[in-house]
Amino acid sequence: MFGADRGRWPTPPARSVFRALAFAALALAAPALAACESEGDDDSDEQIQTSLTIDPLAFLGDVRCSNEPGAIRSYVATLTDVSAKGGPVTLASSPPIPCSSRVSFTFVVERHEYTARIDGYAQFAEELEPLGDETSGSRHMRLDGAPVAPRWTWACPGPDAAEDAEELVAREGVNVVVEGCVALAGAGEPGGAAIALDPAAALGGLRCAEDGGPVASFDVLPEGSALSPVLGVACPPAAPVVYDLGAAPERTYFFRLEARDAAGNVAFGSRCFAAAGAGLTAAAICDPLSSTGALELDLGALLAEQGLACGGKASTYVATVPLPSGDQPATARTVGPVPCGGRALVSSLVPGAYAAEVEVLGPDGASVLSATCSGDVRPGATTRAGCVAR
Repeated sequence: MFGADRGRWPTPPARSVFRALAFAALALAAPALAACESEGDDDSDEQIQTSLTIDPLAFLGDVRCSNEPGAIRSYVATLTDVSAKGGPVTLASSPPIPCSSRVSFTFVVERHEYTARIDGYAQFAEELEPLGDETSGSRHMRLDGAPVAPRWTWACPGPDAAEDAEELVAREGVNVVVEGCVALAGAGEPGGAAIALDPAAALGGLRCAEDGGPVASFDVLPEGSALSPVLGVACPPAAPVVYDLGAAPERTYFFRLEARDAAGNVAFGSRCFAAAGAGLTAAAICDPLSSTGALELDLGALLAEQGLACGGKASTYVATVPLPSGDQPATARTVGPVPCGGRALVSSLVPGAYAAEVEVLGPDGASVLSATCSGDVRPGATTRAGCVAR
């Protein structure tokens, strides 16, 4: 498939190809996912499906796909249907794909226009695991259980494409190969490090206020670092927010992204992260903006304070979270029984203050401790509740 270049490209690990094919099989059974499969070197003689295909030759450019240090070894592709009714819809991402292989999306809609984002990794496909599981469709990757950010990012077509540039449109019975890819992040100045964060990448199906949507501006708030916040970024941004890290050591940076409405209120939130490295401008990966948040309950510290050991007097716990009046369909949410050492997550909560009523139960089901776990929920964030005995 790659002609004279094939000999210098790494051989796709067999496990990675199997994972990609397994993802495609699941997508055939569940049309809600965007089906994709990794293609080998031989062209198929089967009838062509309506599909969009990512070919590494369309985006790699000068980036080497090889086993050499500093080379790309795998990528993850994500399509967004910009013609979807109600606004753009981001489809399930492909699994990690060897950089020598194509990947095809078959659950695309005829005559709909699409854009593609490509995240390139220095790790082999078999080393990466999507957040959730291998068929989750998540764009976020983990390496040995920890979040890992891509080293390279491409947009297809590029953000500065001319208005009369060829659009990426699905056609019936045609395998359309994606073209017009432009690097958004990659190699920078030798020894220097930087992070580029594009708030618009978190919009998902939302629109900016100037297009009739609810988002007027963004605030970028670094977490756990000395980086300065960047406030009042217009929607859409004129350019990504760039942090010049100089010779900072390689590490992962996290950011809180808040979207404000025309009145200046924080209406949506998200979390972004990027892995910085020497000579690299890393593109931050952001979750889609959300108007709701979550409350996390962890009773470990409280149980230790009360002298209750899991497996002894404490076995499980049940949490009841009263909900504020309004548009929510219920007056309370109950979670459990949760194993004693486990964490409970109460999600899809409208922003505000919450106080969960918790009962810790012994092996016989009797209550051994009552507690209140409180926290302020923010949009697009998970708040760890503080627990006290009552």
